[in-house]
Amino acid sequence: MQLTSFGAVALASLAQATSAHAAEPTPQAVTDLFLKSIVHIDVKSMEALNAYLRPARTFPGQGDFINVADMQEVDRDYPKDLAATFLENVRLSDADKQALEPAAVQLFANVRDSQKRITCTLGKPQNVTEGVHPAMVAVNVPFNCLAPNPPEKIVAFLQRAGAAQWNLQQYREQVQALAKGFETAPLTQAWEGELPLAAEKKKKPLVWQNNFPRESIDVTPLQY
Repeated sequence: MQLTSFGAVALASLAQATSAHAAEPTPQAVTDLFLKSIVHIDVKSMEALNAYLRPARTFPGQGDFINVADMQEVDRDYPKDLAATFLENVRLSDADKQALEPAAVQLFANVRDSQKRITCTLGKPQNVTEGVHPAMVAVNVPFNCLAPNPPEKIVAFLQRAGAAQWNLQQYREQVQALAKGFETAPLTQAWEGELPLAAEKKKKPLVWQNNFPRESIDVTPLQY
């Protein structure tokens, strides 16, 4: 499969497409924006994706595809929110859980940061005809990514901790070690998938859409 690496290419493609004579953004460029928006929480990519999809979002009450401010807030709150869930599954007293919270917050800050180091290459779009409405054109865009490969994932860590019945100090040491593991994890974990895109044939230029991209772009198994 021929693969193309994308960085600023997708943003440049969409910027050029604002010209009346520019080529339409490719499904690959659009897929790259979806990946960077969801995986990297990249503001410029989210804004570019919103601008690209806006002409197709014509139903009453439809706003931008991504609420950028909400995404940024979720990103900021991620370490503390996930640390709280993590601590619910830790077998310690409430006082010990409170003492462990700073280490847990740092762990999930590193988990989130590791997600943003994922690199992807995109393959040639594959035409899809089965089950596609005659008024639509559809493709699947394959993506091959390299993600940080931590020494242990979160669920396995909790299972090991539960079996070992650690005390507070042991938990703290192990959580700090895992946080360091996520921080320094090499990009050796393979992640492959494909993003379905569809566009209305009659609308020119074509606007490639996927209303449920998280069904295809899910980094959870890479970390948990």
